[in-house]
Amino acid sequence: MTAEKTKIESPNQNIMPVTATINEHNHLTVGGIDVVDLVQEFGSPLWIVCEETIRQSAEAVKLGLSNYGQALPCYAGKAFLCLALVKLIADLDFGLDVVSEGELFTALKAGFPAEKIFLHGNNKSERELKMALNASIKIVVDNESELATLIALAKPLRRKVEILLRIIPGIELDTHDHIKTGHDKSKFGIPLDQLDAAIELIASQKNVELLGLHAHIGSQGMELDPFLESVDVFADLYANLKDKYNLTLPHLDVGGGLGIAYIADDRPLALQSWARALSVKVKEAFSSRNLPIPELSIEPGRAIVGTSGVTIYQSGHLKELPGINYLAVDGGMADNPRPITYQAKYTAAVANRMVGESDKIKPWSIVGRYCESGDIIVEEAELDARKGDLIAVFATGAYNYSMSSNYNRTARPACVLVKNGRAEIIVERETLKDLVSHDRIPSWLT
Repeated sequence: MTAEKTKIESPNQNIMPVTATINEHNHLTVGGIDVVDLVQEFGSPLWIVCEETIRQSAEAVKLGLSNYGQALPCYAGKAFLCLALVKLIADLDFGLDVVSEGELFTALKAGFPAEKIFLHGNNKSERELKMALNASIKIVVDNESELATLIALAKPLRRKVEILLRIIPGIELDTHDHIKTGHDKSKFGIPLDQLDAAIELIASQKNVELLGLHAHIGSQGMELDPFLESVDVFADLYANLKDKYNLTLPHLDVGGGLGIAYIADDRPLALQSWARALSVKVKEAFSSRNLPIPELSIEPGRAIVGTSGVTIYQSGHLKELPGINYLAVDGGMADNPRPITYQAKYTAAVANRMVGESDKIKPWSIVGRYCESGDIIVEEAELDARKGDLIAVFATGAYNYSMSSNYNRTARPACVLVKNGRAEIIVERETLKDLVSHDRIPSWLT
């Protein structure tokens, strides 16, 4: 990494948080705070989240949708969710997508408006559905079996349950296979040849109201065309439902999936450009088919929080072998499983020496402390690195905390939110006592 920052349109196009700078001590600062000071106060490993990056990202989305009319940008909570994030998303006037009982509970516990929450998921339990029904949450139905269960649960209610149907549009993003969700064999959504049956079943019910259709074609998308192609699929479906059933659906949810920059070669679309292009396409596609313009939802998650996050590790043992140099840190796959899960790439720097001594820079493989050979955070980083340094790994705001674990019986790091020189804990560091707090010894072993 160097001190020079590339001019960007949108936070999702920058590897570092928008407030990241290098101070007079040659240290990385985020949110106006030296990360060396943050580690001294809060420990290592440490997740740092920059509030200003999240705010600028959200504002870019809203600006992109500003000429549409009735639009509700939503945050996909699976990327990163805790009580503080819910409060921040509410303050940004976004909707919120949740995918589990735990995420829904977190949202409601933080006081998020129920009317702006959408419950997703391909295998919702009856308990999750009841929780959503009791709170009047909009439900995105994934399959015919779920629809039948929901209808049965909704019958005792004296009000209409608002739902959307998730479809499989048959469109693929150019991304890793594990995060493609719009192709014909996806585990998510209703195949298009089964849509009529679902529509007819809903039409026969008095207290289930179909608001619209939804699709999400994948994550970390860099190209615009697949997103626009999905809008044409939607418009054709809405036109067909109008012609066949005289059914006009008032809502359209086109999903999310916009990517971020993890490494210098990544070239994602700017958030504002993506949101504007989608909104313009929806207007054009629906108008050309003589359809009313629906209320529009889009669901960025990673693109809102991804580049807001920085993980700080402390380097431990350095090992130089023929052809490879290993730099071991005090975290790894338990706090960031993305590299071992789908070979995700990251950018790293020495946070306490951002501009290194040129004659001491060499390629390091940054590896975690966990008992897996695949626990490699960055395969090759050109660093002036030494034992005891603080290693910053950028763009870790999404799918790090939310996918973390206690592998090797290790405690999860703390997470701090930084803003204008202030830092406060939003997720406490787990303790050794926390690790055994749910353990129980059966009577015959005592």
